Amino acid sequence: MMIGNKIGFLQRWATRAACLVMVALLAWSGPLVPSANAVGSESAAEVVNSRAAAELDRMAGAGTSDQLEGTVDSAAGKVKRGVGRVSDEINGEGTLKRAEGAADQLKGEVEKGVGRAKSAAADAGEDIEDSANGIVDSIKDLFD
Repeated sequence: MMIGNKIGFLQRWATRAACLVMVALLAWSGPLVPSANAVGSESAAEVVNSRAAAELDRMAGAGTSDQLEGTVDSAAGKVKRGVGRVSDEINGEGTLKRAEGAADQLKGEVEKGVGRAKSAAADAGEDIEDSANGIVDSIKDLFD
């Protein structure tokens, strides 16, 4: 029976890891690969991305997709800021890139915070549900 539990755990872990990889690839390749939107329209790509994010949240926990997107945006912002610094040193025209990078980095941090808040809200909801079930069980036991 222990081996069955371990196999089940490994299957769930592998599924979650695959979802994380797919969402990360979508997040990174979406703006880089124009053919990603060729499925039908911009809205079709948005539908696919939102469904992937919903599935990731379902598999890995509420807010995971927001945290992942925030991490990606924050990293992109850091890169833009670095490019802006280098451009400033070379020709003095990197101020806009640095500002864009700082904005992207801030956006990423906010998205990570939103993801953490969603996760905390889901955990609180589960705790409330558990408490309510405990109360119901206590009342049932009272009448048994």
